[in-house]
Amino acid sequence: MITKAPGIEDIFPDKSAQWNHIIACARNCFGRYNFREIVVPILEFTELFVRGIGTDTDIVSKEMFTFEDRGGRSMTLRPEGTASVVRAYCENGEYNRRNVSKFFYVGPMFRAEKPQRGRLRQFNQLGAELIGEDDPYYDFEMIALVNSICAEIGLPPYTILLNSIGCKEDRARYTAELRSYYAAHASQLCHSCTTRLDKNPLRLLDCKEERCAALKDEAPKITGFLCAECADHYGKVRRYLADAGIAYTENPHLVRGLDYYCRTTFEFVTDVLGGQNAFAGGGRYNQLVEELGGAPTPAVGFAAGIERMMLMCPPENFKSYTLDAYMVHSEKSFGKAVEIACMLRGRGISVDIDPVAKSFKAQMKRCDREKAAYALIIGEDELAQGCCTVKNTSNGEQKKIAFDKLTETLYNELQRSVYTG
Repeated sequence: MITKAPGIEDIFPDKSAQWNHIIACARNCFGRYNFREIVVPILEFTELFVRGIGTDTDIVSKEMFTFEDRGGRSMTLRPEGTASVVRAYCENGEYNRRNVSKFFYVGPMFRAEKPQRGRLRQFNQLGAELIGEDDPYYDFEMIALVNSICAEIGLPPYTILLNSIGCKEDRARYTAELRSYYAAHASQLCHSCTTRLDKNPLRLLDCKEERCAALKDEAPKITGFLCAECADHYGKVRRYLADAGIAYTENPHLVRGLDYYCRTTFEFVTDVLGGQNAFAGGGRYNQLVEELGGAPTPAVGFAAGIERMMLMCPPENFKSYTLDAYMVHSEKSFGKAVEIACMLRGRGISVDIDPVAKSFKAQMKRCDREKAAYALIIGEDELAQGCCTVKNTSNGEQKKIAFDKLTETLYNELQRSVYTG
């Protein structure tokens, strides 16, 4: 038997109700905030992520699925969505059409990580990017958008973590201080952080190793190194959140794991996922468009893990798919059953039918297994009378309805059940 690769999951119908609910809720919220969908490739030139994400990040140095194509070019399965969206924005001249571009995306990402609960090698994200504005209102709007999606989905309680990592000059001053602090504690660092100390000290604040995490408590805080402009920007984001009644917790060590971030960073975290407690996050990235060949252009965005949000809510919290009707027939009435099934499907009613004329008892069992709302029974008597016996499977009530009135009658019954729950 051929099995799936480690860290890659199948989404079966018993989980697809959660899956579809999350994506549908997100699409509703994206529309309310005037974000338009963009579909970007799964496969990109490796250089895009090396330049966009940063060579010193764990994603680029350890986690990308990279290979050489037949033309000898280095290709990578996308590990995140922002770089691809910005590449598309630059390559297709979107800046010539709109001062502010608001995109959202949904799709799979790939990282060669050690598989565990909430962390897969092929995982799915939904996200949004707003390109073209530096106003702190848009940082707030991005956080408010994620908050709206969480509310629409019905996620259990979570915490919004907020920080500012300032501009390039702020980080240079902060990095020097951070390197000095950690150098004095070098003997307590894990192997990975010993390397990070030289290459990119900010990554030390991301480490989940217990001994490294403990050092963060006394580490310098970047909020003490913000220039006046960045401090003002951060203050306005906080005021917008306060005015909107969106609660948040400041975390001065929240730097996120990608090099392109500046100023605002945020994460949505929960205590129901274990070690992988963040299910959404993002921030501002004002240099990425320029880094990928465009003009200097500010931007802000977020990404959320669909699988992690599914883990936050048990399946019973979601309304599962329900078949509207199941056709029960005899050998002689099969042709009429097919005709009716086609008419019902044309009216938007879901119908299933087994072409083999098994016993009515066997067909009713199949109707129960499929959890159909109605059994539509056409035996030889019904065929002769020109009607169908309609059984409501939830309460057992039965009535006969003429063939020519069945479609509209059943449609109206189903509509009433939708609005009455």
